[in-house]
Amino acid sequence: MAVGFETTSSGALESRRVVRLCLILAAVVLAGLTLAPAARGGWVEDKDGKTVIHVKLWDLPDPSRTDTATRADVAAVNEFVRRFPAIFAKTYRDKYKANPKRYGHHNWDDVQIELHRFSGITVMGIETDLLAIAGKVAPDVLYCNFRKSGSYLQQNFFYPLDKPEDGYLTGMTQEEIDFRIHRKIWPVIDRKGPNGERHVWAIPYGGAVGKVMWYRKDLFDAAGVPYPKNDWTWDDFYEMCRKLTDPARGIYGIRYWRGKHESWCWVSLLWSAGAEVMTYDEQTSKWTCVFDTREAAKALDFYTRLCAEPWIDATGRRRYGYAFKEVAEAEVKWQRGEIAMMEQYIDEKLFATLNPDVTGMVPVPLGPTGLRGGELNSRMMGLFSGIQDPVVRDAAWEYVRFYDCEDAVRIKTRIMVEGGFGRFVNPKYLTMFGYNELVRLAPKGWSEIFEIAVQTGKPEPYGEDSNFAYDILTGPLLKADEMMRNGQLPQDTEERLDVLQGLLHEAVLMANDEILGTVPPAERFGRRATAVVALLAIAVVFTWLFRYVVRAFTPARAPGEAKRGWQFRKYKIAYLLLVPAALTILVWQYLPLVRGSVMAFMDYKIIGGSTVVWLDNFGDVLWSADWWISVWNSLRYSLLVIGLTFLPPVVLAILLQEVPYGKLLFRTIYYLPAVITGLVVVLLWKTFYEPNEGGMLNSVVLHTPAIVFIAVGLVLLIIAGLFARRLAYHGSRLAAGLFLLAGGVVFYTMLRLA
Repeated sequence: MAVGFETTSSGALESRRVVRLCLILAAVVLAGLTLAPAARGGWVEDKDGKTVIHVKLWDLPDPSRTDTATRADVAAVNEFVRRFPAIFAKTYRDKYKANPKRYGHHNWDDVQIELHRFSGITVMGIETDLLAIAGKVAPDVLYCNFRKSGSYLQQNFFYPLDKPEDGYLTGMTQEEIDFRIHRKIWPVIDRKGPNGERHVWAIPYGGAVGKVMWYRKDLFDAAGVPYPKNDWTWDDFYEMCRKLTDPARGIYGIRYWRGKHESWCWVSLLWSAGAEVMTYDEQTSKWTCVFDTREAAKALDFYTRLCAEPWIDATGRRRYGYAFKEVAEAEVKWQRGEIAMMEQYIDEKLFATLNPDVTGMVPVPLGPTGLRGGELNSRMMGLFSGIQDPVVRDAAWEYVRFYDCEDAVRIKTRIMVEGGFGRFVNPKYLTMFGYNELVRLAPKGWSEIFEIAVQTGKPEPYGEDSNFAYDILTGPLLKADEMMRNGQLPQDTEERLDVLQGLLHEAVLMANDEILGTVPPAERFGRRATAVVALLAIAVVFTWLFRYVVRAFTPARAPGEAKRGWQFRKYKIAYLLLVPAALTILVWQYLPLVRGSVMAFMDYKIIGGSTVVWLDNFGDVLWSADWWISVWNSLRYSLLVIGLTFLPPVVLAILLQEVPYGKLLFRTIYYLPAVITGLVVVLLWKTFYEPNEGGMLNSVVLHTPAIVFIAVGLVLLIIAGLFARRLAYHGSRLAAGLFLLAGGVVFYTMLRLA
C-alpha cells in the first residue's frame, strides 16, 4: 500500500507540474500577442540628465560608404544633429516648458536628437512603407514620389505641414520656400486631402528632377550621325535610331524596357504629342484618365514604330524595331557602348556624374506640334500622420526642413567640390556658394538643358491611385507591339491611328473602371448579382467538402458503442499541451483569415475611413479581364510545371535504363552539372540564354533550318507514342494518354517555331 500510495502521489504531482507549465506557456503567448507594445516610430527618452528625442526616418545616408555623394549627405545630416540643440532652444524650449501637460516633464534645457534608419519586412510586389504603416511601425518621416502622393493622401498617411498652430511651413521665410520648392511642384504638394481640406502635405528634396536623353558620342561618331541638338524632333530621333541600330553587332538606337512599367518610356512622347494622361475636376474632386485622344494615338504609333517596325538589315535578315528592351542586360550594354540613347533623370542639385567626353545630354525631342513634354518629378518627404507625440513630430519636421535647406546644400556642395566632383554640380550653386572658378569646368550646356527639361516638363501622374497608371498605360503598348510584329496594323496612317486609338480607349475604360471605380449603375447591379451567385456556389461547395472531410476522418463506432465525445476530463493534460500550439495557429492563421475576410467586403483604408461596399469587390474581380487572365496563366503554369518536372525525368530515366551501350557514360554526362561549381553553371547559363544573337541558344535557333524543327518534333512525337504504347500494354491507360497529349503539344510547338 505504501508503494502504491507513493506512486500515485508522484504521478499526481507530475500532472500538476505539466498543467502549470502549460498554463504558463499559454499566458506567455497571450501576453506576447496582446499586451506587448508595438515597435512604433520615434520616442522621447531621459538619459544621463538629458532629454533625447529619437526620430525614425525612412532612410539615412550610410556613413560607412566612401563615395563622395554619400559623404556629402552624411555631412549635412551630422551638421543637423550638431545644430539641433540650438534649433530646439530657439523654437520649442519655452513652448514646451509652458505646457508640460502636452509635452511632458523633461529637461528641456538640455536636448539632443538621435536619428534612426527604418528597417522593416520586405515582400516582393508590396511596398515596404505600406507594410510598415499597416503594421503600425511606420517611420516618422515618409518618402513619397508624385505618382504615390495621391494614394498616400487618400489613405491619410500625411500630416499637414501648413497648420498655423504648428508653425512648420508658416515659420519658413519666403526665401527658404523659394529655394526649396520649385514653382512647378506646388500643384503636387498643395492640394485637397481625404476630407476635402486643402493643405501642403509634403516637401521636395533634391530639387526638381527632369527627364532628358543621354547619348553615346562614340556610337554617333562611328556611324557618322550628327549629335542631337536642343531643337531636335521626332523625325530626327527616328532617323538617328534607324541609322545607329545594328542588331548583328548588338547595337541599338534606343534603350527602353519591358514589364508593367514600360509606359514610363512612352509617356514623354504622349505629352510631346499634346495629349494628357489624367485630368482633375475641381468641382467633383475626381481624377479621370483621358489618354485615348488622337494625339495619344499618334504618340503610340511613333513608339510602336520605334519598337516593332519591320525592316531588313544588310544581311537580308528581317528585324523589328530599333529599341533594346531587355532590362537585365541594358545597363551592361550601355556601359559597353552598345546602346546609343536612353531616357534618364537629371537632378537640379547634382548633374549626373558622367564622362562628358563620352556621354552627351539633350532634352527629349519635340513632338509633331512643336511641343516638348519630358517628365517632371521630385523626391518628397512628409510627416507620418500617425505620430502621437508632438515632440517627435516637431523634431521630425526640423529634420525635413534642414535636410535640403540652403545651409545643407552649401555643405553638400563643399564636399562635392573637395571630392573632385565640383564640375558635376549645377553651376547655379557653384556661383551661389563661391566656387566661380569651377563653373567653366561644368559640362557645357548641361545647365541650359536642365532648365529646358524643367520648364517644358509635366509632373508625372499624381492623382488618386495613379501609382497604377503606368500598369494600365502599358497594356496598349504591348497589344500594338504584337499587332505590328504580326502584320495586323493597317498600312494606311489614318486607319492605323483608328486602331491604336481604339486600343487606348479600351485602356481608358479599364483605368476609369478598375482604378477610379467609375462603373455605371446598371453594370454595377450586374456585377453584384454575379458576385452573389459565385459566393453562394463557393459556400455550397465548401460546406459539402467540409462535411466530407469530417466524415472521412471520424472513426467508425462499433455496434452498441456509446458516443465518445471530447472527454476533457480523461485527456485534460493532452488538451492543455495543445493550448500553446492552438493559440499560435489561431493568432497567426485564423485571425488573419477572419480579418481578411472582413476586409474583402470593405473599401479598406489602412488608417481609418474604411467603408463597407459589400459585394462590390467580388463583382469587380469577377468582371476583370486581368483576373481571368491570371487564372488562365496559373493553370498553364501548373500544367507546364507538372509536364516539365515530371515527364522529362521519367523519360530520361527509362532511356538511361534501356540504352544498350554506354550507360555509364550517359549517366555521367547527365549528372555532371550537379557537381560543377555554381559559378561555372551561372556563366554557362548566362551564355546559353543571353538575349541577343550572340547567345548560344539564340545562335542555334537562328541558324537551324525550319525542316529540322519539324523533324525534331516528329521524332519526339514518335517517342511519346512508343512510351504511350508501352504504358498502355502494362495497363496504365491514363499515363499513356498523357504521354500522347504531351507529344502532340511538343510537335505543335516545334511546328509553330518552324
